Amino acid sequence: MTRALLAAALLFCGAVGCAARRGTEPATPPTEAGAIRLEFVEWHEETSDLLKSAVPEVEKALSRWGGLLEPVRITVVNSHWELEEMVGRPLPGISAWARRTQIVLWDPRWWPLPPSAQDNPTLAAALRRTQVIGLLKHELTHSLMFQRVGRLPADPGDRIPFWFREGMATLTAREGAQWPPPESLSQWLAKHPDVDPLQDAPKLARTDPAIAYGAAYHAFAFLERRYGDATVLHILDLMRVRDGFPDAFREALGISVESFATDFRRYLSWRGFQPAPTLGHSLTRPTPHSTR
Repeated sequence: MTRALLAAALLFCGAVGCAARRGTEPATPPTEAGAIRLEFVEWHEETSDLLKSAVPEVEKALSRWGGLLEPVRITVVNSHWELEEMVGRPLPGISAWARRTQIVLWDPRWWPLPPSAQDNPTLAAALRRTQVIGLLKHELTHSLMFQRVGRLPADPGDRIPFWFREGMATLTAREGAQWPPPESLSQWLAKHPDVDPLQDAPKLARTDPAIAYGAAYHAFAFLERRYGDATVLHILDLMRVRDGFPDAFREALGISVESFATDFRRYLSWRGFQPAPTLGHSLTRPTPHSTR
């Protein structure tokens, strides 16, 4: 990378100055969610302030999973092309990429805005803040899970199944409203009986991403409601000492990944997400007929 990186600690009080030379300031003091550092290819005050203001809310969400085990730096780049160059792959429609100790972020200043916000600075600022908080919750959850499964030279994406990896991130970021609800997934499954929305998720992510992410979100929520947060973390921790995700999953839950996938499919097909009917005690009286 030829441009100098200017690193600035997040959550520092006072003004952050811009320097022309390469420099790195200490990371933020550790919190229960870990230390996060911000670095720029080209520093911009507005983006710096936005990210610093978003971090406390993001850290609060990460604390649900025990927080980061290692410091993470957020590297802000100026263009989507630079994001793809740094990651080393095409990233259509993606604004950030998570690694174990780094988030590469396309500067939010350049993200597209809806027409209603383009001429409304107040609305644009509020929308941008919401987008940034959600995205950082999502991406830093990836970093958190990568850290818990062990120190690896590259992202262990192939070790954690898509549905679990993206499900945990979308649930932490509360992105469920962005994806199809269970009823839509149920109808889709009826039309595609030979597709497993969990086992086939990597392929679906390329051909039908809304279904892939929707299934991931609802499958992870289904898992979390049944077994709780502690079991989720136990799965990740077991991956350090077991032979991959399937073994860790079976030991933590007592069932195989395949059995869980079958249960989730039944939950959708049989519409287990619908509330049970309420049994009332009052009965409608029949209209009396007059007799003559």
